[in-house]
Amino acid sequence: MKTKFQISKNKIITEASEPYIIAEACINHEGNIKIAKKMIDEASNAGVSAVKFQFHVLEDEMLKVTPRSKNFKESLYKTLERTNLNIKEHIYLKKYCELKNVDYLCTPFSFKSADILEKEIKLKFFKVGSGELTNIPLQMYIARKKKPTIISTGMSTMKEVEYTFNKVYGLNKNIALTQCTSSYPCDPRISDLNVIKLYSKKFNVISGLSDHTSEIFTSLGSVALGAKIIEKHFTLNKKAKGPDHASSLEPHELKQLVKGSKDIFYATRNNKKIIHKEERQIIKWARESVVSISNIKKGDVLDNKNITVKRPAPNLNEIPAKDFFKLVNKKAKVNILKNKKIKWHQIK
Repeated sequence: MKTKFQISKNKIITEASEPYIIAEACINHEGNIKIAKKMIDEASNAGVSAVKFQFHVLEDEMLKVTPRSKNFKESLYKTLERTNLNIKEHIYLKKYCELKNVDYLCTPFSFKSADILEKEIKLKFFKVGSGELTNIPLQMYIARKKKPTIISTGMSTMKEVEYTFNKVYGLNKNIALTQCTSSYPCDPRISDLNVIKLYSKKFNVISGLSDHTSEIFTSLGSVALGAKIIEKHFTLNKKAKGPDHASSLEPHELKQLVKGSKDIFYATRNNKKIIHKEERQIIKWARESVVSISNIKKGDVLDNKNITVKRPAPNLNEIPAKDFFKLVNKKAKVNILKNKKIKWHQIK
């Protein structure tokens, strides 16, 4: 069975596809619809495939008192309460994404948020965050909606990923997995990019990277390893206040990521060593021919005292450098002047 992830009737990610790049707006818009709209503009200009947001129904998602990681200056509840966009705003952003020819994507964090995304915002496909990897009730609830779903796998073991995958895959076959290390920002040395290949092989799914590093290099490396989906945090300003800006890309970096990912994808498609048509004109001056380095008389024996190899490449009937040793100890049929390319019919 060929591996694929089908987003819509006309949009399918396969192993032969260009990388599908998701600009993760997360809460970097700070709850401001104007900033969110500007982020879509910049992401679209950069050439991404999708812009992803988050939708929270806090009372259905978490208790008010939660631990705080070092990237937060206030409680998680207060941060999300302050930055959460409402349903009407999400509907507007979805339509604006469509206008800009990028997919709108959104992450639910609870049963109610999944329902609202499906029924009111009309989400086409889901992205489930790493924090919900082991939330089996929610994973199965989303899977029953039968929509394309990307599942991120930060903070988990392969055993946990396998358990969740088996639960979900029994309900919905249209699943993709992204390797992730949930650190903000993430040290590239703990990105574990080879897991992307393991997912493809073990689960026979399209796999990719949800990248929390502050630069583009691990994402580019993942493309060379076969990643078909790249999710990267995105901001208008890395120095802005908020938990995710430091692990995000600015517009010019996002543009570099898109270009670099496509370049690497095309650079790694061919598994054969060939001479490309673009190289043919270079061959003419870059390769060498067998040439005389002194006047050679008819009957003279050829050796490294009277022949050598020099540029340019041989023309028809002239002798390429690779055949130099075939001429050694052969005799000249005719007189050959110094600094001339030698032809096969001149040798016996």
